[in-house]
Amino acid sequence: MYERVLVGTDLSPTAARAVERAAMVAKGVGAELILLYAGRDPGSELQELAARYDAEAAVVQGSPAEVIVNVANARDAGLVVVGSVGMSGARRFLLGSVPNKVSHHATRDVLIVKTDTDRSEIAPYRKILVGTDGSDTATRAVDMAAGLGEDLNIATTVVCAYQPPSEQELKQMKADPNDVNALWSGDPSLGDVPDEFRWRVSAAAQAEDILERVRDHTAALGSDADVRAVEGHPADVLIKLAEEEGFDVIAVGNVGMTGAKRFMLGNVPHRVSHHAPTDVLIFKTT
Repeated sequence: MYERVLVGTDLSPTAARAVERAAMVAKGVGAELILLYAGRDPGSELQELAARYDAEAAVVQGSPAEVIVNVANARDAGLVVVGSVGMSGARRFLLGSVPNKVSHHATRDVLIVKTDTDRSEIAPYRKILVGTDGSDTATRAVDMAAGLGEDLNIATTVVCAYQPPSEQELKQMKADPNDVNALWSGDPSLGDVPDEFRWRVSAAAQAEDILERVRDHTAALGSDADVRAVEGHPADVLIKLAEEEGFDVIAVGNVGMTGAKRFMLGNVPHRVSHHAPTDVLIFKTT
């Protein structure tokens, strides 16, 4: 799936977790591993770390986020790995700076490793959770998650979150001369659903229909994915399921967990990356 995996490190204990996870993934998919240090050459410590994982060590001066994005492009790394905390020891390098900037600006897949944890060991991934709303970009994310699941021999679960309209939204829709409530219920004679509501998977039946297509699609790809329809906001559903059922990683597309602007990177992937109890894999689907 990937030919090269690039991981950023500042040689801190938290960054060490990201390096270990990157090494596991690289080995699992048969990819080269590049350890990247942004700043002055730290000397033997980086070289020794690279030798431990049979990786290449690279040192480039500059701000960490910019260096990671640029080197990933220059070296054609399919996956970039960063820690959720600790790309440096300062507060400015917590999630919200380096991982956040990388996730927003990278042109590659980005794996944000949960480094603020009490776990002493990093276990291999066992279960991956991926969200879809049936859009083309979300379907690409499902394909990529299923492919990674096959490569790493981990179980894949696909969830479609749905949200019926609130009472306030119903009132707003009933006031519309086009009767959006009827539009939402699927009467094709009434025209298109307005943009502000088009993103919403509004009913369980609609979600089940999306997942039926997902099931057929992943089966054709040779993946036996578990599929579920769950009521709630997409980000909240993914976070809650991961927490309650012990998923190891949540996968989302960088755009298109919904069709509206407010659900592009800046909402669902952004919220998941900031609040997930697990690692987060953001696939570049656009």
